[in-house]
Amino acid sequence: MLQRAVFQHPSASTISGWDLPMNLFKTLWKATDVALAMTGLRLDAGRFLVAWVPLLGVSVWLAYEAEQSGWHIEFAIGSWVFYYLGISLILGTRIKRVMLEKFGENNATKLYDMICGLMFFNIGLGVAAAALHAGATIPLPPALKWSLFVLLTAVGLGIKFWATWIVGINTYYFRDLFLEKSHGEYTARGPYRWLSNPMYGVGNFHAYGPALITGSLVGLSFALACHIGIYGFYFIVEKPFIRRTYQTD
Repeated sequence: MLQRAVFQHPSASTISGWDLPMNLFKTLWKATDVALAMTGLRLDAGRFLVAWVPLLGVSVWLAYEAEQSGWHIEFAIGSWVFYYLGISLILGTRIKRVMLEKFGENNATKLYDMICGLMFFNIGLGVAAAALHAGATIPLPPALKWSLFVLLTAVGLGIKFWATWIVGINTYYFRDLFLEKSHGEYTARGPYRWLSNPMYGVGNFHAYGPALITGSLVGLSFALACHIGIYGFYFIVEKPFIRRTYQTD
């Protein structure tokens, strides 16, 4: 995901004694907001939270039932199809326009955000389910697998969080693609200075962590399939939109 947002910062001369604690509070709130949104829950969903939170609970229950029944692969495949095929269909076809025409921009956007959040949440559960699948294993010394787990998790989530902090939650949820309009000018800041696509590249390294801990070859294969899936979406759906809308390569 390329950065496509512009932010204004207050001048240092406008900062007063009350601004420091307020700025700290705002920073902590934004960090919480970003972290939850990345997981799959937007705090600004309004009345849609009434349906959103229970649906996340249903997802957890389905994942639990899959684990109890040994349907790890089936659940993982279902989460992959739900996210990568689902987001491609919504944003790459007329489905989004039908939603906007039927429900109006505000309700359609909130409904789309909820669906998108459920996709994010379920693909995370799918990664965990695939890692728990019993089968071919990868023999790694405990010290090595834990070191790789910590490294990939810290780097992957750190870069993805940083990128989301820079571009904003709306861009993380592909709002510009859904509404088919720009969020702002294209700029390169934060991790985008060095990485052309930090969210999809390095930002997905953490998906390999659970499989490394369990030594699951299926889990590693599924993490790789997720990496391929998001790049497939990027090249087929997102990149053409970015070129049309932001006039950038």
